[in-house]
Amino acid sequence: MKYKSSDDVIKDLMPEVIKLVKETAYINPNDSRITDADVLGLVVSKYLKWCGSDIMEAMFSALEDANFHDLNKRLSKTYQDWENEEDPNELDWNNTASPLHY
Repeated sequence: MKYKSSDDVIKDLMPEVIKLVKETAYINPNDSRITDADVLGLVVSKYLKWCGSDIMEAMFSALEDANFHDLNKRLSKTYQDWENEEDPNELDWNNTASPLHY
């Protein structure tokens, strides 16, 4: 299978990735409340090893790619403010999972 662009790779592979993750990570994979965005959030979180700063970097990159420049700036500023006032090591990142998966 030859790919011409990253769009081709995404179009061909992501539906299968979403389907497989939904089937293996969720108690009821057919629950209509589970969106593709929920599954992608889980994929990003696990792939980036629950590293909040890397997850935020991925979000900022996605917003820029989608041309949400003003929103990206606002969220980046909010995140920087939060980083300056909070100690991320005090947060329990493992207890923030969606109740729709285990």
